[in-house]
Amino acid sequence: MAIVVCGLSHKTVALPLLEQLAFAPEDLPKSLARLLDHDAVHEGVILSTCNRTEVYATVHRFHPAVSEVRTFLSDVSGVPQDRIADGLYTYYETSAVHHLFNVASGIDSMVVGEPQILGQVRDAYRAAADEGTARSTLSALFQRALRVGKRARTETAIARHVVSLPQAAARAVSDLAGGLRGKRVVVVGAGRMAELAARAVVDNGCEDVVIANRTVDKARRLAAAVGGRGAGLDELPALLASADALLCVTTAPEPVIDAATLQQARAGFVAIDLGMPRNIEPSASELEHISLLDLDHLGSLVERGTESRRAELPKVEAIVSEEVDEFCAWERSLALGPAIAELRAWAEEIRAREVARLAKGMDADGREALDRATRGLVNKLLHRPMTQMHDLVVGKDGQVFLEAFREIFDLGASGEE
Repeated sequence: MAIVVCGLSHKTVALPLLEQLAFAPEDLPKSLARLLDHDAVHEGVILSTCNRTEVYATVHRFHPAVSEVRTFLSDVSGVPQDRIADGLYTYYETSAVHHLFNVASGIDSMVVGEPQILGQVRDAYRAAADEGTARSTLSALFQRALRVGKRARTETAIARHVVSLPQAAARAVSDLAGGLRGKRVVVVGAGRMAELAARAVVDNGCEDVVIANRTVDKARRLAAAVGGRGAGLDELPALLASADALLCVTTAPEPVIDAATLQQARAGFVAIDLGMPRNIEPSASELEHISLLDLDHLGSLVERGTESRRAELPKVEAIVSEEVDEFCAWERSLALGPAIAELRAWAEEIRAREVARLAKGMDADGREALDRATRGLVNKLLHRPMTQMHDLVVGKDGQVFLEAFREIFDLGASGEE
């Protein structure tokens, strides 16, 4: 069984396509079950964030699995396969492990070292574990990835002075609105990212924050935590008409604010869309009296402090490499077990056949002695090569030795087509 990653990210496709491929949290259970309907996929985890949509899977055969995952992404999103194929990247076995550990450590993010990704990796794993689609291999992989992420943040300075997307959004609002003191800011959403955005707005001087959410109780709880007030989405038209700025950060699959609603906003109004998919109707960018920014516009702000964090990359990469080696050695040691068991079964079949041939005409004591002697001989002959093979398999070039061992004794298949 091999580990495969198939995905698209901000590095390979444009934001509009990436948002079409995003998975809402409430859709994950059904989507995970649908993923495992494909014959080549044994386990599956879906990681969907503002910057990436990735499928992690254990598979029987590499090429059929990649084809099935591409089909799955196309069927779920409605995006034609040829558009997905252009930006789809795939990683296999050690490269797949390395990629996930890079993601969890924050060095593959749009904002190097950003803290949110570790929680998103944890949430993706929990969703798959709850649905039973992350079993032995992917459970071990994601638990190790979470450990890597924690080590990167505690043993290096990769996460220091990070400007997160919510912080960048708050700064952009403040700059465009001429400061936030005396201004009203509406935050749409009540999840973790919305909380970060609301706190960032308060940190930038805003004393009048309104949290709007589909579930009013959640809005009120978050509002109480940041010193604002809560409201329902039905109040948005009136709220936006009297507000100075808007930050949208929900997981809604479609825009929650249309251009007609923003048409009522006052001149100089600032709207920031942090949603994935987008929370604000894209046509609102054509309104001349407002400023609308989305994830693509926040790059220069989030890059502040990048140089000092990039100096920490070698330290993080060393942690990642160490953890990749350890995990892959563990995985190969597990793979060696069935191969050794098959070798033992093969040797025992030969031994039993020869004992049966040689024991013809022997009495019971003679047959027992022959059986005992040949058993001991086979065990002694196999002990040293199997012990040596274990040491080789968990070493630097372990995969090469594992494949050679399987090939020499014709033991099963390696899992790759």
